[in-house]
Amino acid sequence: MLGSVALAIVAAASSVVASPLDLIKRTSPGTGTNNGFFYSFWTDGQGSVTYNNGARGSYDVTRIDHEIAQWNNVNNFVAGKGWNPGSNRVISYNGTWNGASVNSYLSVYGWTRNPLIEYYVVESFGTYNPSTGTTKLGSVTSDGGTYDIYRTQRVNQPSIEGTSTFYQFWSVRQQHRVGGTVTMDNHFKAWASSGLQLGTHDYQIVATEGYQSSGSAHIEVIDGGSSGGGSGSNPGTGGGSGGGGTGGCSVAKYGQCGGQGYTGCGTCASGSTCKAQSQYYSQCL
Repeated sequence: MLGSVALAIVAAASSVVASPLDLIKRTSPGTGTNNGFFYSFWTDGQGSVTYNNGARGSYDVTRIDHEIAQWNNVNNFVAGKGWNPGSNRVISYNGTWNGASVNSYLSVYGWTRNPLIEYYVVESFGTYNPSTGTTKLGSVTSDGGTYDIYRTQRVNQPSIEGTSTFYQFWSVRQQHRVGGTVTMDNHFKAWASSGLQLGTHDYQIVATEGYQSSGSAHIEVIDGGSSGGGSGSNPGTGGGSGGGGTGGCSVAKYGQCGGQGYTGCGTCASGSTCKAQSQYYSQCL
């Protein structure tokens, strides 16, 4: 969760009358399923947020016309699509996130029970670094980047079990990106090596979060294949560990295929081509 680090998404009260199209597309705060994916939309009710479930694994936090940001002067929200329960799956996603200049996160976000843990694998953050004021516990190299590991504690804050005191586990990517592959198994193992133990998985989503800010996002979750449990980068959507070499391998569409520091497979599956998105990240498109 941003700032206060509580995560959620809200459609806030407004004196403006909604158009019929708004009413058709807008999704109310809460959880549910849509097009085969689990979704969660939470907000603390302060400010204005519109969340829309889209086709397949996509969602928007934006106006219907995509011209005016529809998280607007919001206090805190978290929303996204994924799975319930979560797991050590390999997640592929892409999209746009207009939160780099405001207080916002783009992350894989989830919860476990027994113990109650809120966790983040932060792919990009804006003006607030979630590691501020905390001690780095370690780092993990995965999916073409390096993530720093932290633990924070929330006292008497909102959770999936009501107001509670709980720990948050963090992997914060040094090389920001919007789109790629996230091998959750690598993060779970790195956390365990740092003494951070998860419980029984509840939901797991690719989430947009905003805190005291305005912005917009369009994100699509592409895949959530099982992990083979290997260490290192795994750019594909199936099992098995990453590792060097490209012989006999192929990367699914929207997966990572190159970039500075990347050591995984560089061959895209039939129908897609490896295209550079930045110095650190190339994607099969």
